[in-house]
Amino acid sequence: MDATDMARKIIKSLTIEEKATLLSQVVWETTGVSKLNKNLTSFLLADKPAGIRRLKEYFDSDIYNTKPSTCYPSPSTYASSWNGELIYQLGQHIGVEARYENVDTMLASAINIKRSPLGGRNFEYYSKDPQLTAELSTEFIRGIQSRGVGACLKRFVANNQETRRMNINVNVDEQTLNEAYLLAFEKPIKAGKPKMIMAAYNQVDGQFCASNEKTLKKLKDWNYEGVVVTDCYAAHDLELGIKNGLTLQMPGETGKKISERIKILIDNKKINEDELNHAIEKNLKFALNASYQREKVINTEYDRKKHHSFARKVAEESIIFLKNDHVLPLNKSDNVLVIGELAKKTRFQGGGSSHVNPFKLENPLEEMQKIGENIDYLPGYSLCDPDKNEKLKQKALANSKKYDYVAVYAGVPDLVESEGYDRKDLKIPEEQNILIEELSKKQNNLIIVLANGAPIEMPWVNNVPSIIEGYLPGEAGASAIARIIFGKVNPSGRLAETFPKKLEDNPSYLNFPGSTKAVRYAEGRFVGYKYYDATKREILFPFGYGLTYTKFNYKKSEEKLVNLDQLRINLTIENIGSYDGKDVVQVYCQPISMDQSLEPKKLVGFKKIKVASGSDENISIKLDSKTFQNFDVISGKWRQIFNEFKIFVGSNCRDIKLEQVVNFQESSSSKIDANCNLGDLLKQKGMYERLSVSFQKHPKSLEFLELTKDADPIKAVSMGSLMTLNTLKRVDDTLTDQDISEIINDLNLKDERVN
Repeated sequence: MDATDMARKIIKSLTIEEKATLLSQVVWETTGVSKLNKNLTSFLLADKPAGIRRLKEYFDSDIYNTKPSTCYPSPSTYASSWNGELIYQLGQHIGVEARYENVDTMLASAINIKRSPLGGRNFEYYSKDPQLTAELSTEFIRGIQSRGVGACLKRFVANNQETRRMNINVNVDEQTLNEAYLLAFEKPIKAGKPKMIMAAYNQVDGQFCASNEKTLKKLKDWNYEGVVVTDCYAAHDLELGIKNGLTLQMPGETGKKISERIKILIDNKKINEDELNHAIEKNLKFALNASYQREKVINTEYDRKKHHSFARKVAEESIIFLKNDHVLPLNKSDNVLVIGELAKKTRFQGGGSSHVNPFKLENPLEEMQKIGENIDYLPGYSLCDPDKNEKLKQKALANSKKYDYVAVYAGVPDLVESEGYDRKDLKIPEEQNILIEELSKKQNNLIIVLANGAPIEMPWVNNVPSIIEGYLPGEAGASAIARIIFGKVNPSGRLAETFPKKLEDNPSYLNFPGSTKAVRYAEGRFVGYKYYDATKREILFPFGYGLTYTKFNYKKSEEKLVNLDQLRINLTIENIGSYDGKDVVQVYCQPISMDQSLEPKKLVGFKKIKVASGSDENISIKLDSKTFQNFDVISGKWRQIFNEFKIFVGSNCRDIKLEQVVNFQESSSSKIDANCNLGDLLKQKGMYERLSVSFQKHPKSLEFLELTKDADPIKAVSMGSLMTLNTLKRVDDTLTDQDISEIINDLNLKDERVN
């Protein structure tokens, strides 16, 4: 008997009160559910996307009292790998550890778009871009579920700040919601098929996400059949939740309390028993499948040292070389002074419920000394005693000239980036900025190694020759950074977000975190690089940016860069440097529309590829079906609205190597109605001829149509921009509402391409 049949059989045997208890996570994880049915066993959920936060005791209020496990780089770090295959393997490794800890589902991955660089949990999220986020998250889900452990995709949706996260109402227009925020979830849900989806705390357009009719309907549209769980304590309306698709409250309530609530709802005809059955059937199927996977996997032991080594590999592919003016790599015999308390008290993860108790935490200074033969250390600043800063700084400055190279470990303190609150600014501590600035005047070979979960301002960026962005690289990040500094690894990380020059430059600045009740997403679809590119704003480092120890050359491998029939980009990449290395080829697309509002340039494909020195590789990148589509708010569907696009291929969003204009002979534009301008209609091929036929019985309308081709350009343009079918009937007595309706139906016969 399969899980569906078994679940339905169990449902028939339960009372309403017993069914109600199965809406609560607390009941599932702490109560002997086998007493309801012998086939049922408890299941266990655990945090998080960078490793397992498995509490030693279920009801322990100390979220840091956890069992040791491998602490992998944070999602903001490993998303910078731009390597789907690597992220799949990461999911597999975490899945193996989860199975060992008897965890049935990991509450990961978290894929909310990083709307503002101030977001307190940005280190838990992948990117500001939905395409990159969706691709990597899909691979993570596939990887973890290949080990028989479920993935819980979260937080659905628009959970983009910590300030008032429990109640803030997100006001976002329909096109932005679909193109910038929901798009990140669509592919992971359709292709990754996670066992569970977590609804966010916040409201969207006045309804809490755990009971939001509009957003939960998307899951039905995407044919999602799994569990829908609330974020912790995020259930507000049990009636609406059940009606709209919610199946599980986390942590939920005692069996007695939730049974009483459900009984009242059913007695008052607010919900019916069929709706209750539909919700718990999904929970039952989940539990039955989890039990099957537990029995299927017998040997759950794993090699902790190998997992630690894999954590290093992930960090090595994710750490980003931001700047290098002929300083790195170092030789092991070079005389190096390491400065910074963060070189001894490493920052390797963010705070809050994503915290992992690391199996083996490396020390940055020790890892430098394992490779380098002449490594000395001075603190330079204090993380906890500001009174010592001046003395420590002066000692570092006085000694810096004695060394060939100085490496400063700097960054954001632990308490600044955490769950529960947003950052106040993009600054690192001022004593670190001052130290770096003054060192730059004394030492030409200065290397800055950063530890931070999200973008920071760098007032000294033009005065230092080398910058390494380590983000939060996990327990093995220290050795990964040391290996990059000494050239044992060629860096290949690329930024998954833009680094602005200053906080005020970011598009959400005036609308973050909003008022006490609501936040308005006034920047619309222009999130991150889409805004910086559109406004041609100066930035620190662009989206997709990262250096290596080698150089790559791009060239077209076919007559045409873009194969529209196969929706593929084809090119050749050459490694013209002296090191083997990896590059990330990025494809962007933008409609060419001179007479409409500017459309954002967007990432539509990418591929990370290894190329040996002196060699070349042919690359083919498959484009997503939505590459040439936009969300049409009138029809509520994705449609191809434009017929001319520019395709860009480059190493980041601003370093474009190749480009090509592509044209579609017929645009599948938004549905035509009586208020469409003649000028807009005439952009479609063959539309003038079709309208001429339609207007044969309406001479005045035909006259106005012909004026759009008048020799006088002012007259022609004004006719196109002013006249609509509705206005034509004011000047043409022969044109009735019935005529207009028939004309519109005829024009819409060639329906748009709909995904």
